Amino acid sequence: MLGKVVVVLGLIILVFFGYIYSRPATMLISRELLIKASPEKLFPYINNAQKSNEWMPWAESDPGVKMVYTGPQEGLGAISSWDSTGKMGTGQAEVVESVALKVVKTQLTYTKPMVMKQLAEVSLNPTAEGTVVRWSVTGENGFLGKLFGVLMNMDAMVGGEFEKGLGKLKAIAEASP
Repeated sequence: MLGKVVVVLGLIILVFFGYIYSRPATMLISRELLIKASPEKLFPYINNAQKSNEWMPWAESDPGVKMVYTGPQEGLGAISSWDSTGKMGTGQAEVVESVALKVVKTQLTYTKPMVMKQLAEVSLNPTAEGTVVRWSVTGENGFLGKLFGVLMNMDAMVGGEFEKGLGKLKAIAEASP
């Protein structure tokens, strides 16, 4: 009887690990929002790390985070680094592409609580009603990333933070003249 239980448990574990390995090797999380403002008004908030902290939700979730800015104040090569014993951990964000009034791409490198790299992108697409701002992040999913994706809804968790941030950006941009 004990042998059958061990075999069944072994098969369940094998199927579970097989399922984890079958998950996509890359992840993409994205949200977008129409903001009644021009790309000219919005671009400084995505191209300047200090200004972007006015709307990004991360600092709110971890008030003890220490930020350091190096390199140019904005655009290509601008770097913001953070260190926290709380939720945000330790890492760095470096602007690796900046196309005026269109898109800013940022290489995110996390060192604590785990080592991971992602590419964040904020793009601006003008419409007759304003600008559609799209915030996305892509990255490679190793075994741990796939496991977290199975155990937690990463799209809802990270996407929810993107929605908060985009809502704050909308409030800032639409409130100021």
